[in-house]
Parts: sequence; structure tokens; C-alpha cells
Amino acid sequence: MKITVINGTPQKGITCHMKEMFLDRLRDGSSITEFYPADLPPFCLGCKNCFLRGEQFCPHAAKMMPIWEAMLESDLLVFAYPVYALRAPASIKSLLDHLCVHWMVHRPDERMFSKTAVILTNSVGAPNGSAQKDVRTSLSWMGVSAVYTCGAGMMGDVIWDKISDEHIRMLRKKTGRLYEKIRNTKPRHMKLKERVEFSMCKKIHRMVLKGEETPSLDNQHYIDRGWIKAGK
Repeated sequence: MKITVINGTPQKGITCHMKEMFLDRLRDGSSITEFYPADLPPFCLGCKNCFLRGEQFCPHAAKMMPIWEAMLESDLLVFAYPVYALRAPASIKSLLDHLCVHWMVHRPDERMFSKTAVILTNSVGAPNGSAQKDVRTSLSWMGVSAVYTCGAGMMGDVIWDKISDEHIRMLRKKTGRLYEKIRNTKPRHMKLKERVEFSMCKKIHRMVLKGEETPSLDNQHYIDRGWIKAGK
């Protein structure tokens, strides 16, 4: 199995240990590629080069292209990050902003439609759902239907060396349940929600194409893959 891990923090704290508990069950026979905040792109500049000229013209392409290629080659995508202000950290949000060009409304890659993804988060007692939603929404719009989440509210335990045995057992139990859900990872199929979104996007592209003398990059992308027909 090929696994790409996106880490939202460089700290070797609770998030890191949660991730390791999960990955330890998958290491045999797997190839794991990890990216940390220093590897992730800086904030999007809003230049629109990715949409209008191609993602290779993004000012941050040198950082983005290796991450995107690793994601495309992987069977399993893992996002691991702590909850900051009830949301995902800025490093994760910056990555998601750069991935918008691969949303179904722009230029999706059909290889993403068969991926499995997991989201690992922890917080100091606060809800994890809102922080997980940032990544989940982006993955859905890239066509990933099989997304599993694991969130832990630590209720005061924030330093790994001082964490209680009870919380360690809780983390092992949670990550173990997550592993059971994805252990037989195989190519997935888009579920109804993503199929409806994709169908809606194809209709939008057909409509926009009618008013274009030359297809935009997004529409040409759809034409090349046979999702819409030129001149229709």
C-alpha cells in the first residue's frame, strides 16, 4: 500500500503519537511518504495562474507538485493535525487553498475518485468536527468519497510525556477502530453525494463551453477526458 501523510504540525506531541499508533498497523508492506509544514506551500497569492495558465505556473509549484503527485500515486491519504481555534491549522488550510484547482468544478483527476482518506485530529476538549470538515469538504470536491475521521478531545492533557494512561488507552482504541475501517483498502467508487456534485459540474462546463470560442483550460480538461463534448 502507498500512503501519503500530510502533517499539520512538526511537533512530536499527541497528534504525532496518534498518527504513529495508526500507521504502525500499516507499515508492513507499505510505502509511506510524509510531508510536514515546512514542506507545505505558503499562503496562496490569489494570482489565478493555476486556473488560467496551469498549476505548473503557480508561484509555489516547486512545493505543490511533489505533494500532488504523491497524493495521486497513493492508495491512502492521511491528514494528521491538531485543532487550532476550532479549525484546521493555517498550514493545512494553505495546502487546501492550493488544491482547489483540482476540485471537480475545475480540473479534477479521476485517480482521486478511488482514494481512501483518513483525518486524525486532537483538541484540548473542544469539538473536532469543524476542524475535520475543512479537509473533508476539500476531499469531497476532489471526488474522494471514502473519508474516515478520528478525533480525540484530551481534556487538559497537552504534553505527551505527562499524558495519563487512560488517555493513551483511549487513543489506541480510537486509532485501532479507524484501522479496522480501512484495513482492506481497495479502489473505491464515488458515493451519491460526489456523483451528484460531479454531474452538476459537468452541466456547468457544458453551459460555459457554449459561450467560448476557445475552450478554457478547465473545459479542455473535461473534453480531453470525455466528460463533455467539444462544441456541445
